[in-house]
Amino acid sequence: MNEAQRQSYLKAMGLTPWVARVPLPGAAPSPALDWPAEEPTNTPASAGPAVDVAVPSREPANTPVQASSTTPEPSPAQAAADPEPEGSAAAALAKAPSSHSGAPVQEPTKEETPAPAKAKVKGLTFTLEAHLGGTTWLLCAQEDSQAPGLGRFEAPLMANLLALFQGRPQRPRRFFCPLTEQPMPAEEAAQALSAFVAGLSEQSGGERVLLCLPEALAEALFEQPRYQPFELGRLPALVISSLAEMLADPVQHKSASWQAMQAHGYDGV
Repeated sequence: MNEAQRQSYLKAMGLTPWVARVPLPGAAPSPALDWPAEEPTNTPASAGPAVDVAVPSREPANTPVQASSTTPEPSPAQAAADPEPEGSAAAALAKAPSSHSGAPVQEPTKEETPAPAKAKVKGLTFTLEAHLGGTTWLLCAQEDSQAPGLGRFEAPLMANLLALFQGRPQRPRRFFCPLTEQPMPAEEAAQALSAFVAGLSEQSGGERVLLCLPEALAEALFEQPRYQPFELGRLPALVISSLAEMLADPVQHKSASWQAMQAHGYDGV
């Protein structure tokens, strides 16, 4: 279908054809439009030539404008390319380059550097179960963060650790990350965990914290290796191996955890 026939069909369907004849306010300079004339074929009898477009005074740059029967003055670039006066809108369309959309084709005046892509926020997902044994809060990471509690083999091991501080499993407190459906970066998760520990101490007492966390999670939260003491929620804290790691490789993880607990005074009440 040639351009004239396409424009006629658009008008027959009630869609107003338009072509920008002068530069739009704030738009980059556009080259003169010039394409070879095309003979219309099978044009509906009721369809007439397309009308020119009047440039609105408040229309943003590169935005389609409403059709008007007023013919504006040609731009300097168009006048240089076509010194003869325009006879009709159909003639203007016949001299514009062919386009499927009917919109003016613009070439960039300069090469634009694409904006750098935003770094994706890497969120943490984990659940901690907290129990108080004597003056020590024991926080253990669940192997399955979506499970209702510790696993079948994790719970007995946690109970043995808790008994070391003369405590026993009761109704646990839990810390969920993320707190909402939005991803929570490691820095925000560490701040939320610190506030959670401080709240536990204020409500139920406790003077120190022992955390059983996987290595990757511990380093993401605290930016330091495990088995080294630090402060969390204004309380002395120590991170040892997770319950799942102790179960999977007891020779390595139970030994390293127990040595760190002895070295920093977490070997009992």
